[in-house]
Amino acid sequence: MRAAILFVLILQFFSVHEASAQPRRTLLDEGPAGRVVAAPQGQGEALRLRREGRTVWQARDQRFTLFSEGTPVPIGDGQTAIGITGWSGGAYCCWTLHLFRRGPGGLAHIASLPLGKREPAVLRLTPPGAAGIRLADAAFDFWEAPASLAADLHPTIPFRWNGRALEPDLAAMRRPVAEALGTACAEMAAPDDLPPPEERIARYPDLDAAIAALRARDWRRPADQPHPGVEAARLAACLIYAGHAGEAAHLLREAWPADIPGRAETERQLAARLACSPFAAAVRAVNAPRAPFTTARCQRNGPDQTAVFTLGWR
Repeated sequence: MRAAILFVLILQFFSVHEASAQPRRTLLDEGPAGRVVAAPQGQGEALRLRREGRTVWQARDQRFTLFSEGTPVPIGDGQTAIGITGWSGGAYCCWTLHLFRRGPGGLAHIASLPLGKREPAVLRLTPPGAAGIRLADAAFDFWEAPASLAADLHPTIPFRWNGRALEPDLAAMRRPVAEALGTACAEMAAPDDLPPPEERIARYPDLDAAIAALRARDWRRPADQPHPGVEAARLAACLIYAGHAGEAAHLLREAWPADIPGRAETERQLAARLACSPFAAAVRAVNAPRAPFTTARCQRNGPDQTAVFTLGWR
């Protein structure tokens, strides 16, 4: 027993020593207006915004890095911010983008945007033709497998600068069905060795065309391409985020072959992931009251979060 206690104490000592050996780093310095500092804390770091000797905002993660080497990030209305990314640690996860802007009251934190498993180095926050940031909702990452090559559905949230902070742009979220079935929900990652995200997804002119294309697919676990249920879920998620939850339910009901399992699991997982999304309130606001998929309560460790995993599509 004494040996076990001694072993734990030794581990704690080295963890604290390792953390204390990490340098304190100033990532953003606006002089009297404030500065953002990454300081050792436990086995990770604390990111603190300090003004006039006081900490006015803070976050904790494994490691913090200046986003895009400090290049200003357009946030809409001709305004920009500076980003700092936090990394949680782990092989496939996860990053958060913290945005800061100098205003009349000094340097201020204006948003913390969850990036999921998307590496900051290959992100395209503002796609062509967009006025500000668009963010793929990381709550829909790892759709049909718990890690590694799992597909991400990336329903997309456009943001607006309201003069004080970034917030979901409800007017821009309400998109026509054709856009939801087109490029409204393109991925954020845009590495140089791949075509642009909007060219890497299938597009459909209307709901009937999407249903017909899905029904024509091979639903019996094709080995050379993702299961059609993943594409059906992607389209349904984008429809929900564009204010068309009723059309999403219709698409799944009409496109899914009656003899193929998985529709019920897909519907439950869509509702469960949305319920725990940080953007759930915005999605509910752009849909009709009590629309399909929008009324579930968040249960982060509930079985519906991973209902599709049990189908064995991989």
